[in-house]
Amino acid sequence: MAETETEVIGAGSQLMSSIKGVLIGLVMIPASFGVVWMASHRAQASEELQGAFPVAQKAKAVKEQKAVYATGKIKANQIGDPGYIKPGNYLSLSRTPEVYAYIETKETKTRKEGTKEIKETTYDCKLGWTDNPSGDYGTKGCRGKPRYSLQGSKSSSTANISLEESGKTYRVKGATQYGFDSLSLSESDLVQSNLTVSSNDVYFNKRCASSPDAGCQRYSYSGTVYDPASDHTVVGSETGDQFQKFNDFLIIGVGDYTNTMETVASSDSMWTLIWFGLSVVLFGGGLSLLVGPLLQIIEFIPFIGNFGAGVIRFILFAFAFVVMGLTFLLLEYWY
Repeated sequence: MAETETEVIGAGSQLMSSIKGVLIGLVMIPASFGVVWMASHRAQASEELQGAFPVAQKAKAVKEQKAVYATGKIKANQIGDPGYIKPGNYLSLSRTPEVYAYIETKETKTRKEGTKEIKETTYDCKLGWTDNPSGDYGTKGCRGKPRYSLQGSKSSSTANISLEESGKTYRVKGATQYGFDSLSLSESDLVQSNLTVSSNDVYFNKRCASSPDAGCQRYSYSGTVYDPASDHTVVGSETGDQFQKFNDFLIIGVGDYTNTMETVASSDSMWTLIWFGLSVVLFGGGLSLLVGPLLQIIEFIPFIGNFGAGVIRFILFAFAFVVMGLTFLLLEYWY
């Protein structure tokens, strides 16, 4: 049965919390500039490995301080999960046991009543798949519910990768992978006929797959796969018959060198946007905390308080976007 706890926070406590937030804001604002610097100046594989030479032109690459690449077929040992997944063309394969057990949920709603803030927290208990049943039992929503343990343990396997080009095989270890497909299991990949698979989850009986009840068990799988008939490209530095890192980067991707580098560039651009977005959040959040006491006082004003404070926060984040954008451009093209 759901349990609800109610907490009433007075105006004084709210104002004191906003004053404490000023100290956090003073840390977040300078941190945002460090993050935007990271967005513009972090080392990127798409830049460090640009202009690489074919491995046959290694001498020229060394002279011009460039990386080398090889394009060919992947050769790797087939891996699987004994008793459950047949060995196949997987670069990696991970298993996580899960049980259908009771999980405590927590939902908090906040509302204003004059200058008071009413916080209501509702605890409930629901059945669901979890890989940490012992950590899903609290002291409220799931009190008195039966507990279930996991069957089996986590495991992971990684294939030893080599790449064959024009009759020569190069060992590739520790390369960052780009463009490979994620694992997608089917019934034909299962070792036992009594197993059932759905969305990479392997069930020990059909009932638990269609209509699970408390105590049902399953293994959830993840990983990456490769096509041994397709071309792949490794980029880095080459010593003997092994590819190693070049300027801290060793990559392997699907297709030829051009296709691989396009995938790498797309990934680098995405991470640049993520770092930039984080800097905006830090700067905007820091400014909001810095003027938090003022915003808190505005929220006490009847009818327009929340709306007025919301408008100010929007303006602060818009200002943060402009400032971080200009800072990024200055760092990227001037510094």
